[in-house]
Amino acid sequence: MKKEKKDEKKEQAQEGFVVSVFKFFDEYNKIIYGVAIGLLVIVVALLAFNRFYLTPQSEKASALMTAPIELMMRTDSLSLVQALEGDDDVEGFLTIASSFKFTKTANTANYLAGLCYLKLGDKEEALRYLLKFKHKDDIYWYGAQALISDLYDDQGNINKAIKYCKKAAQSKDPYLAPVNLFKLGQLYEREDNWAKAAETYQIIKDKFYAEFQKTGVEKYLERALINKNK
Repeated sequence: MKKEKKDEKKEQAQEGFVVSVFKFFDEYNKIIYGVAIGLLVIVVALLAFNRFYLTPQSEKASALMTAPIELMMRTDSLSLVQALEGDDDVEGFLTIASSFKFTKTANTANYLAGLCYLKLGDKEEALRYLLKFKHKDDIYWYGAQALISDLYDDQGNINKAIKYCKKAAQSKDPYLAPVNLFKLGQLYEREDNWAKAAETYQIIKDKFYAEFQKTGVEKYLERALINKNK
């Protein structure tokens, strides 16, 4: 008898829930359909933006990159300035970066502009453009983080130098990763953070043993462990 009452209450509760759901949809169906249509419009707009605007813009920007890259490779100051600013015949990295926003090519142009400014000795502008360089999947991204770290270090901002060196050290490259990890360890040493320095050198030993042996990091690890335990 009790079981029958429980089953009856359960059925009533289920019926009540179903009625509530239908009542809710009946009351708010215009809003629900409006939201669904709004989301569909957004998706279609994004697809159209990518196909009819972004893709052609990316192709055009990529074609314009050849000339400033060739100028940049000459390395003399005049060519570097021309690569940055362009002239009547060539679009420079700065123009490409600003005129073709949202494209991957514009992102690369920011990175190359940063390198040009660095070669010209303008560290402030170099930092500004390197900070604009996004996309972690780009093979140059980790190198850019290392450069940003060095520039902040030159400014005496060791906290930001450590922040960006840590990003650079996340690279899986067997040659660059241990170099950036070593630089990170050195930054920690300057802060007397021997525990972090030892931890960083240990990562080189554990994950990049060949480079660990070549670069002689072992003595730095031993020193960090000694100072850590003082």
